[in-house]
Amino acid sequence: MNIRQLKYFVKIVEAQNMTRAAEALHIAQPALSQQILLLEQSLDARLLHRSSRGILPTPEGELLYRHARTILRQVENTRILLSRKEGAVTGNVSVAMPSSTAKILALRLMKQVKERHPSIVLEIVDVPSADLLSLVTQGRVDFSVVPDPQKPKGVNFIPLLQEELYLMAHPATRLTGRRIALSKIAALPLILPSMPNTLRSRVEHAFLKDHLVYNLYGEASTSAILIPAVKEGLAATILPYSAAHDEIRREEIAIHRIAGGFTRELFLCTSDTLPASPATTIVMQLCQAILKQLVEGKIWKGGKLLR
Repeated sequence: MNIRQLKYFVKIVEAQNMTRAAEALHIAQPALSQQILLLEQSLDARLLHRSSRGILPTPEGELLYRHARTILRQVENTRILLSRKEGAVTGNVSVAMPSSTAKILALRLMKQVKERHPSIVLEIVDVPSADLLSLVTQGRVDFSVVPDPQKPKGVNFIPLLQEELYLMAHPATRLTGRRIALSKIAALPLILPSMPNTLRSRVEHAFLKDHLVYNLYGEASTSAILIPAVKEGLAATILPYSAAHDEIRREEIAIHRIAGGFTRELFLCTSDTLPASPATTIVMQLCQAILKQLVEGKIWKGGKLLR
């Protein structure tokens, strides 16, 4: 087993296709297949199997994939540390965040990273909130911005901010009152984040506590679908201000505070077993600074810094 074989194996798992992986790695497919065969022989384990969904890892392959991602990231960070020129910070940094947060944060973060540290290449990974922690523990990303996380061992948690959750509806939807009661929300068609999702769990718990049944119009795993549905007037949703700040500013979506108050907390999560590279440390600091600017500048409405 060697670093090159681990790199090949990781690429195949992520592409779920041998041909696409070979093209991305710029090697011939037979040569790639041969390297994976040698890897399986050296480990005395079958690592991949074909299915209707493409090439997937076996249980042994899944275990290797998680460790391989960590190993490859450690190798890359070590290379960067040893080759770094005086005064220059280089490297690739991967950041995962929920789509709702990405809408207000991602491009601002990418712009500042490129302006201040042009040798750092930033990757934004926009995934459902249920997957954010696993990307950190698997070594797939350097850090994640995670709402209301469970707190397993092996992960560091830095509190960022608390944000209010709003009822978002088409401007033509008639709603009165400073805060909208759950009983009124229950009468509206709602499109909500798909389970498992911490925000959805809060909604479920609140309605269950008040013995209410809401009208579920549909579900989606990303705000990229939820927000357009609200703009079209198909249904209302419950999300933080960050998810639709542009649409709210353009008055394409109206927000309403919810009686009793709905909030969630965001944390910056990193692995406590993998040392952060200088580039990662810089990006984390910029991320925290941008969040502070957005909240203190009243751009991130409903946000309250936790530290």
